[in-house]
Amino acid sequence: MLDKKLYDEITEKVFNIPIFDTHEHILDEEDRKKHKLDFSSFFSIYSATDLQISGMSQEDFLLFQNEDTEVNKKWELFSPHWENVKNTNYAKVLFEVLKGLYGFTDITVSNYIELSKKIEDTKKEKWYDYVINKKSNVCKVLNHLDNVKEASIRFADRKDFRHVLNLDDMVMTCCPDDIAEVEKRFDTVIYSLKDFLSVIDIIFENSVKNSYIGLKIALAYIRDIQFDETSFAEAEKAFIKLFKLKNYGYIKDRKDFLSKSELKPFQDYIVHYLVRKAFERDVPVQIHTGILEGLYNDVSNSRPAYLINLLIKYKKCRFDIFHAGYPYSDELMAICKQFPNAYFNLCWVSAISSQLYRNILERLIEIIPSNKILGFGGDYVFVEGMYGAQQLARKTISETLHNKVQEGYFTLEQAIGFAEKILYSNPSYLYKW
Repeated sequence: MLDKKLYDEITEKVFNIPIFDTHEHILDEEDRKKHKLDFSSFFSIYSATDLQISGMSQEDFLLFQNEDTEVNKKWELFSPHWENVKNTNYAKVLFEVLKGLYGFTDITVSNYIELSKKIEDTKKEKWYDYVINKKSNVCKVLNHLDNVKEASIRFADRKDFRHVLNLDDMVMTCCPDDIAEVEKRFDTVIYSLKDFLSVIDIIFENSVKNSYIGLKIALAYIRDIQFDETSFAEAEKAFIKLFKLKNYGYIKDRKDFLSKSELKPFQDYIVHYLVRKAFERDVPVQIHTGILEGLYNDVSNSRPAYLINLLIKYKKCRFDIFHAGYPYSDELMAICKQFPNAYFNLCWVSAISSQLYRNILERLIEIIPSNKILGFGGDYVFVEGMYGAQQLARKTISETLHNKVQEGYFTLEQAIGFAEKILYSNPSYLYKW
């Protein structure tokens, strides 16, 4: 039974805790201003997938996402599918955005033009300060812009942003053109695996001065995350095969590639090398596990148990394991119960399902030491998504802690202390920021 006085007290205290946001993909504000914004801007990720799963064709979705498409045409494409996806938690994030930032309760035929104008008008304001700091009460953000090497430069004015390094493109090198691109990017020549590793060394050297404080591995989107122990000789043998591939010249996309199975010794060796470099730099390694965004992905690639050999070998390296491992969350809990170097991260989960977040958090409280849990990362591209996701996370944390206090598991003071740990202190300690 709800004790409203207790719930309101917990909620007020939880909403007053500044958040250390462990994972976003937010576009730089100046880059955002270069785009034409309207209500479709909220459907670049997550609900975008729901629209397609509900039946929007790929052709219609691309037209809907095109900045040159008239807003009336976008509504025509969007409205039949919106009704089908409004039940999802991804949509609930957007409802929080609509209400808390734009003063609407829904996207409808009578307001989509006005809403679109309001979104476009935010380019005239210091919108990120307003959304991130004032409305979301987020004080630190770990941002991942994939392999955009200028990321730290573009976010230089934001003292509340730091970045994570991602070298998945290096790991997935599979043809001579990939090697040529690395040579061009770093003004070097690569003849051997040793030369390739030297480039990685340079990247890590540069990452220190460019405010990168973590390494991100998201290879589950491409292959399984079982990174086997591989010798230098085995990796070099696979790497040398790349130089024997043929390029058929002027016919587009007519080149030879090595298969994933042929490249696996090389890929696995590079991942181990990256982990060692992260340890040398004393930065955590973030690893994507569990659910994958988008269509037709293979979630079986992303089981947390695949990482056990890394956790055993690199006992001093800190591993920040993402997305609660869902749907392998119990597996990840068991791993974090056994490995001091494994941290359980709930990033993205508040957007996926509030009930899922609640169920996982209830079990985490009883299973894993409180310092091993990271409570929030919005994992959004558009800044408003951060706001909506943290709203749902704070509400769900408040509900869960209310129940734990009511049943006598926590005192009120213990409950608030737990919330402060998972929302701020734990990630701040893990990333030394």
